[in-house]
Amino acid sequence: MYSSLSLALIASVSMTAAAGIAYQDVVVDFDDQPGGLPGVPTDGAFSEHVTFSTDQNHQLLILSGSDFIGGSGPNSLSAVDSAGKIFDGDIYMDFTGPVQNVSFDVLADNDQGTIAMISVAHSGGVSFFDVVGNGDFTDPIFFDFSDLMDVTSIELTGITDEFGLGVDNLAFSVPVPTPSTMALMGLGLMTVCRRNR
Repeated sequence: MYSSLSLALIASVSMTAAAGIAYQDVVVDFDDQPGGLPGVPTDGAFSEHVTFSTDQNHQLLILSGSDFIGGSGPNSLSAVDSAGKIFDGDIYMDFTGPVQNVSFDVLADNDQGTIAMISVAHSGGVSFFDVVGNGDFTDPIFFDFSDLMDVTSIELTGITDEFGLGVDNLAFSVPVPTPSTMALMGLGLMTVCRRNR
């Protein structure tokens, strides 16, 4: 059984650890992946922090020419149908751990009005957002979810745009324990263990 001093030390170590977490900014822009026109198939597992996937009737592709449709260039990600013509497949983004400050671009919209849906799973539940097309495929639709904490997944679904959509510039922050935090945790836990012998 822990003494009151041991419990106080554990609480102190926990608070120190929480306060000592730094964040690393990550951008997945697909530009380091093989791309082309037509697109190059990908398994979506090219980042240690997030995995991309689609439904069973579509295939993920890395497409070149994203700067022409408002992306950062040269590449973007889409999910094409089995005929290889319409990029209307769902795109799922699953993070390996909770992330913060999430944003990304939806590219290549040709229609106006609601053309897709985005759902974001986070610490507060699941939030839903309409993708509203501006009718200009060279003007990206930017989504900023920085007000949602501990995001674990994002889904772009229900695409009705005439030729489909793509995504680019997925940005987020991942927690990185600082060396001083790790040292403090170790010192605190050693103290707790010694006092409970």
